[in-house]
Amino acid sequence: MAAITIAVSEKEKKFMDEHPEIKWSEVLRNAILHKLEQLKKFEELVKRGEL
Repeated sequence: MAAITIAVSEKEKKFMDEHPEIKWSEVLRNAILHKLEQLKKFEELVKRGEL
């Protein structure tokens, strides 16, 4: 699996640190996968001429 690095503000990092029960890498991975699915659907609509 490839690894990526993101930057967040100190304020966001502090808030994240206050919630160690949340697997932030999983949250981000799911958000990325969701966006990729949206893009695939959009590209398919464009390809079929529906947009």
